[in-house]
Amino acid sequence: MEPLRSKIEASQKELKRIREEISSLRRDIKNWKDSVKRHGESLARMEKTASKALQLREREIWLEEYFIPTLESIERHVMTSINREFGQDFQKWFAILVDDGGKESRVDEDFTPMVEQEGYEQDIDFLSGGERTSVALAYRLALSQMVQKFAETGPSSLILDEPTDGFSKEQLGKVREILDEMANPQVIIVSHERDLESFADQIYRVAKVQGES
Repeated sequence: MEPLRSKIEASQKELKRIREEISSLRRDIKNWKDSVKRHGESLARMEKTASKALQLREREIWLEEYFIPTLESIERHVMTSINREFGQDFQKWFAILVDDGGKESRVDEDFTPMVEQEGYEQDIDFLSGGERTSVALAYRLALSQMVQKFAETGPSSLILDEPTDGFSKEQLGKVREILDEMANPQVIIVSHERDLESFADQIYRVAKVQGES
């Protein structure tokens, strides 16, 4: 009986060991499954991120290689057209104000006014006072026309501050012709030039009395 009891006890211990080993394996399997699940979820997130990154990259390429160059090309064409039309208006008004066949005006690609005489560029600072005023007025009038055109609001009010400084009597008459041609509904002129009073429907005089206007 004793050898049999020993065998039974040994068998019971082995069974217990096997059950513990099975339990441990089950825990390991569960941990592996949980790990596989976590890695699967992480992989899915990475795949989703990679897909989004690919889409963003494709958009970046489209923006950099197609959209932005196209937009810049359109902008260049539009600005070239505006520059050409603005320059024509500037030349027109300058030619009316400065009756000198030897002088020509234009604007460069940056809309900077340029004056040339017999093919040589002149520094605007070295022009006569009346010519500098003519450049400024012609530029202001051309700018006003472009703003009205692109704002699509039609003729608007025009405000001119001392627009005829250094002008001759003949040039003053030309200013009136220009304003009549532009047909702005309202023109406000701030000036010390009494001859301009004949242009106005209403005149407001400002005088300084005891240091106050």
